Amino acid sequence: MPKVAILAGEPSGDLIASHLMVDLNKRYKNIQYVGVGGPLMSKVGLNSFFDYAHLSVRGYFEVLRNFIKLRSLQKNLITHLLKEKPDIYIGIDAPDFNFAIERALKASKVRVFHYIAPSVWAWRKNRIYQMKKDMHHLFSIFPHELPLFKKIRLPITYVGHPLASKIPLKLDPKLSKKLLNLDMSSKIIALLPGSRMGEVKWHLNLMLETALIIQKKLPGCQFILPINNQTNYIYARHQLTAYQGLNARLIIGHSHEVINAADLCILASGTASLEAALFKKPMVIVYKTSWLSWMILKRMHLIPYVGLPNILLGKLLAPELLQDDASPKNIAENVLGMLNNKKYLNSLRSEYRKLHLSLKKNTSQLIIEQLSKYLK
Repeated sequence: MPKVAILAGEPSGDLIASHLMVDLNKRYKNIQYVGVGGPLMSKVGLNSFFDYAHLSVRGYFEVLRNFIKLRSLQKNLITHLLKEKPDIYIGIDAPDFNFAIERALKASKVRVFHYIAPSVWAWRKNRIYQMKKDMHHLFSIFPHELPLFKKIRLPITYVGHPLASKIPLKLDPKLSKKLLNLDMSSKIIALLPGSRMGEVKWHLNLMLETALIIQKKLPGCQFILPINNQTNYIYARHQLTAYQGLNARLIIGHSHEVINAADLCILASGTASLEAALFKKPMVIVYKTSWLSWMILKRMHLIPYVGLPNILLGKLLAPELLQDDASPKNIAENVLGMLNNKKYLNSLRSEYRKLHLSLKKNTSQLIIEQLSKYLK
């Protein structure tokens, strides 16, 4: 019976890992999973060693504040996995937590794979040398990463981004509007404040204040907020009570349907920006964090953009409003300007289609080809 150790530390990793696990389950009968993950991974066979919400820590200061707790979880998990004796380990993203686990398992002769490289091309570049020591093979989701890792002779396979295969090249927004019971004639603006509670706390009220300004300029528009879990939903519902008269609706899950239905997205920097690009949607990318975390991030950042679509295309297509620039007034002005610029919107769709095609591969098959050499 093949035994796979796997870890994902936040919702986007949970989604990506679950896609891979579904395809592994088709290939191998009675496969056993051990490790840590979220609800989607649990549905396809993982009994998580601890609640992966413990890993949803955002920002340098917040990580330092939780260091002892995180280190204890890490040590306990390593002990557990060494007892389990898996055939392979797959670390999904979460580099600061995964790398120490990968190092320990590799030293114990477990074959170690890492899926989704950290953004060493953007900041903390020297991590690549530690990665070569910690893992046997890297699965890269972005084509520009290949030369960087080949240079240090770390075995690497470009597998494309799994979401580029899951999201069709062309979709009809009307189908999602119908599914979500939305007014076909209204402007729909998606608000995506992030998946972690820390992100939601930094971005939700900012987005709701922005929505009030937009609503005054665009009467009849509707704001939809897909919330990824019950805890975040309860928090968001409580915050929304302070915005009487705002035409906003909370939904648990269904983020892809919401993005597809939307005319525009206001979103926190992260995987959601790539998802919006794959749905060919205009967006405004925002990001706020603590002052200390922001100062550290500014000093270590090596490239001019933070949004994945802008990074991957090498140009500023989606406005980025960060920290002090992320004010309701600035965000609203960008949204209103974009919605009225048909030439820009047509150009954007063309650029995002090119991006989609570049990331579309048979991701799971490429990964399983490498894993199968070590699964009994």
